[in-house]
Amino acid sequence: MGFFTTYILSIVGIVLLGVIVDLILIDGQVKKYVKSIFVLFVIFTLVAPLPNLIDNIKKGEITMPSTDISIDNSYLDIILRQKNTAVVNAINRAMQENNIEGASISVEAKYEDNVYTILTIVVDLENIKYSVNHSKVVEIVQSVVDIDKEDIKIYE
Repeated sequence: MGFFTTYILSIVGIVLLGVIVDLILIDGQVKKYVKSIFVLFVIFTLVAPLPNLIDNIKKGEITMPSTDISIDNSYLDIILRQKNTAVVNAINRAMQENNIEGASISVEAKYEDNVYTILTIVVDLENIKYSVNHSKVVEIVQSVVDIDKEDIKIYE
């Protein structure tokens, strides 16, 4: 356990012990003396570790916790892949609803400043054996994703 955890636990333990002693002792002269001694004991418990703590901080052996926040890029990559997969699945469903099956769809996107932005969508119609109207494909993609026509690339 760390220094601070031990320090806090000892304070809590002393306070709980004080409550128990206060409940057990009967009112009277002895209770006043016991309480006085106990208060001194609590003060000693609070103050005793401080000189050692100050020395350790000066030596650099104990450092204060850092408040730096760093971004987990691997997690952001996972989120980006999941969002890309969700977009591809949604476009595939919309294409199937419009009787266009077999198209290969890929999404190029970026995740920057907590914003997911689709850069381009590539629709490969090579595996489709019949002719498909390109403007219809663009319309289907735009119905699923808010993207400019210029960012939709169609290959045959």
